[in-house]
Formats: sequence, structure tokens, C-alpha cells
Amino acid sequence: MYYMASRIKFRPLFVLLMAVLLAALIAGCGESSQSAAAPSSTLTIYSSGDVNVQNLWNHTLIPQFKKVHPEINLKLIFAEHGVSDQSILARINAAVNANKDPGIDLIDSGPVEQAADAHLLAPMTAKDVPNMAHIDPSLIQQVHSFGVPYRASSVVLAYNSKTVANPPTTLKDLLAWIKAHPGKFTYNTPNSGGSGHAFVEAILNSHLSADSQKKFVASYDPAMESQWDAGMKELKSLSPSVYRQGFYPNGNVAVLQLLANGSIDVAPVWSDMALSYLAEHQLPDSVKLIQLDPPFSGGPAFLGIPRTTQHLAQVYTLVNWILSADVQSTIIDAINGYPGVQWSYVSQQVRDKYASIARSYGTGFSTKFGADVNKQWQTEVAGQ
Repeated sequence: MYYMASRIKFRPLFVLLMAVLLAALIAGCGESSQSAAAPSSTLTIYSSGDVNVQNLWNHTLIPQFKKVHPEINLKLIFAEHGVSDQSILARINAAVNANKDPGIDLIDSGPVEQAADAHLLAPMTAKDVPNMAHIDPSLIQQVHSFGVPYRASSVVLAYNSKTVANPPTTLKDLLAWIKAHPGKFTYNTPNSGGSGHAFVEAILNSHLSADSQKKFVASYDPAMESQWDAGMKELKSLSPSVYRQGFYPNGNVAVLQLLANGSIDVAPVWSDMALSYLAEHQLPDSVKLIQLDPPFSGGPAFLGIPRTTQHLAQVYTLVNWILSADVQSTIIDAINGYPGVQWSYVSQQVRDKYASIARSYGTGFSTKFGADVNKQWQTEVAGQ
């Protein structure tokens, strides 16, 4: 009787304790679910280039992305001037071949084009990255749809408006101006900087058919290089009219310095470098920038996604955000560059600010042809 009475007496307490335990268990499950919803993805980004690109990620892109996507963490691995490009490429290659996560979720410039050629990257389409629809398709084709451009720069023409009232707007006009104003123009040796290289290729292209121009961009056949003869002869004919009767500075910076001290009045320069120099008052305010028709060549910086990343959906989200109009405008202001998307998709305010150069740019020769251009120029223009 005592036993039965005890069971009857303590049954309400038992039920109460079970209820409390059950409530605690449910609450604990709820806390676990909330923990799972907390930041659970960390994307590792590999980037290479100059310190301005490092600052772009650390001070602009990463903190701004965190505000709109707190559930995704971003970690940057940066290698100045691409010193780790090949080791990162080897790491991704090994991981893809083993079908393992490489520990790198996004590549900024550096080895993207090599990785695309080796089919080490995940394909990108407008279905996964809707803002890709705003990119010039020819740029995406450069990496076989395995990447997207997210910033760029191009070679433009710089001129001192104090001494050049009516700057040339076409390559033909520029050549006429150079000959009419001997000593007031130069370009750097094409093997020492992209601005001089772009000028040389522009002259070569002016003597090529449209079909040949495409082949020099997308293929490599040394037998085609005889088509450069007319262009090289024209470049040689300019030498007496070039600064100091044929002085070609070493590097892009040297050209900007000649513009800054007034030694020359006109020169091809990189858009981002010249804009930065103007902002920092290393060039006089009288120096202006324009793009020729047809335009000098330029180059985009691509983003690529290693094929075996375990965070594909989250990386697509990041890339799509980077290609949005507001972020593209921010990138332009941060590094004085061009957008990865077409200019028409950035704000009118930004387009107005960069109106003189806010145009498409040409595509340079393939890497192997480009190297041969440098060698031939050295022999046929500078060496004679």
C-alpha cells in the first residue's frame, strides 16, 4: 500500500519534471538550429596584383559584402605581383584531379586564364550568375565561360590641354599629329609596359584585315607574322618624330613622368595609372585622357571558381553581387578602373565622371604573338 501510495503521490511531480526536461530538449534543438543558421560558410579568395587590389578587397569588397550577406565569411589570401600564382595553380590542379576541395573558392586574376584553359574551373552562366548578362560576351569567351571580368583598365591617349587644343581622336589623326609636332610624343618600349605595347599593336592592326586581327588574338601561327611588315615599317618611320629622335622610355611610369615635367605633350598611358596620378597631383590638371577610335587595347581582371569547391552556390552569390551596378561603380572609384560589366550598366553619375574614356577597349594579341611583337619591334624599330 505504501508503494502504491508513493507512486500515486509523486506522479504529478514526475509529470512536471518530464515536462520541464522535454521543454529544455526542444529549446536545445532550437538553439542548435539557430547555430546552424549562423555564419557557416567561409569562402577563401586568392588574389594577386598590386596593393591597390589588396586594399580593394580588404577595405571595400569584403566589409560591404558582409553587410548584405552576414551568413558568408570571406578570407583573403593575397600575393603581391602574383608571386604565388603558379603554386596556387598547382594546388588547384592537384585537388581537381583528386576530386577534392582545394581550399580556394575564388581566384582573382592571377592564374584564372591558365586554369580556364586547363578546365580546372567551374563553368559560369547567367542562370547561376544573372548579372553576367551585363558583360560583353567576347570577354567571357576569352576564358571559355569559365570566368567573368569584374574590373579592367585600358590604354588611352593622354595629352596636355595647355599645348594641345584639339587632340587627335583617331589613330590616323594621331600619326599625323606626331609628325607635325616632332619631339612631343613617345611611348615606352613594348617589352617594358603595356601602354607602349598597345600602341605598337594598334599600328600593326591598322595594316591588317579584320579576319587577321581576330586570328592574332585567338590563335598562334608564326607564319602569319609577315603581315606585320608594313606596320613595323610605319613604326620605324615615326622614330625621327619621337621624343629625342627615337627615345623610348623604359616602363609605363617613365612615360607619365615625361608628361608630368612637360617634356612631351601626348602619349599612350594606362587609364588607371594616369587617373591615379591625376588624383594624387603627380600629373598637372591640364593633362586629359581620351580614347581613340578604334580604341587601344585593354585588359580585364577575371574571377574564376575552382571546379571542386564545396561552396559553389555561395561563390555564385558573391560573384553576382560583385557584378551588380552599385558594386561595379564602387570598384571603379576605388581603383580608378573600368567596370567588368558594360559601361551602360553602371550609374549615370559614374559614366559622366569618366565620359572621356568610358568606352569599350580593344583586345590585344595572344600571349605568344605578343612576345613575338616585342622581339620584332626591338630588332626592326629600336635596333636599326
